[in-house]
Amino acid sequence: MNKWWWVYMIFFLSFSCQKEELDIQNLNGQTILALGHGGMGVGHHYPMNSFESVQACLHHGMDGSEIDIQMTRDSVLVLYHGRDLSDLTDMKGVIHTMLWSEVQHAVYTFTPHASYSIISLDQLFANLTDVQDYTFTFDCKLYTQSREITAYYATFIRAIQRTIQQYQMGKKVYIESQSRDFLLLLKEKIPDSKLFIYPSSFEEGLETAISLGLYGITISTRNITREQIRKAHDHHIKVAIWNVHTHSDQVRAVRKNPDIIQTDHVRSLIKLLK
Repeated sequence: MNKWWWVYMIFFLSFSCQKEELDIQNLNGQTILALGHGGMGVGHHYPMNSFESVQACLHHGMDGSEIDIQMTRDSVLVLYHGRDLSDLTDMKGVIHTMLWSEVQHAVYTFTPHASYSIISLDQLFANLTDVQDYTFTFDCKLYTQSREITAYYATFIRAIQRTIQQYQMGKKVYIESQSRDFLLLLKEKIPDSKLFIYPSSFEEGLETAISLGLYGITISTRNITREQIRKAHDHHIKVAIWNVHTHSDQVRAVRKNPDIIQTDHVRSLIKLLK
């Protein structure tokens, strides 16, 4: 075989295996915190927010995970994304109208050959090894039918506070929400909490983060540019981005210099950053 063919192949393989050259400039010590999106992310065979998904994400070497949390009628924090249990499980109902003793029997339905159950936040933290080594973002899903919204917010916040104190996770938890009022009350009740606004646009997010004195902004990578992230950094506001699925998505996201990426492609981001 032509020796030049071998030379070409060696050159090609060496070049293709080189680590992506990254020059990260952010507020996180020039590193990006790599979090799974609900664990292993959208489209994985483990359901998002299941124990198996979060555990696999951490075992792959991620810094932690974003998780969606809701609250039951008896103030138990539960990992779940949808508004109604029927969206993703074999049960029906809004979690806030139900007791944990009812909700805990829900099983995800889109995995026909396996059984994955809904878990509480306490179950997650109690069963993870070295849980304090990881960072978690709580995406607070405030789905409620209560007319006493301020009281509902206050109860939700107390439940968060209890869990953080029990597992000594105060420095390792970020809390995000779309509700200004919820974040404002959180800031009052837990002054040292790291709060992120989850806005519909960058402009809205920046204005809210500045006016409320928040820690950061969480936003889809499709709705923010490198220049806008730099603008947030100029105001000492961190940026977490999501909607990152493929390897090319990861590269584009990293080049925007965010502080945190919540990825749906765990292995790809690990390979890129670690």
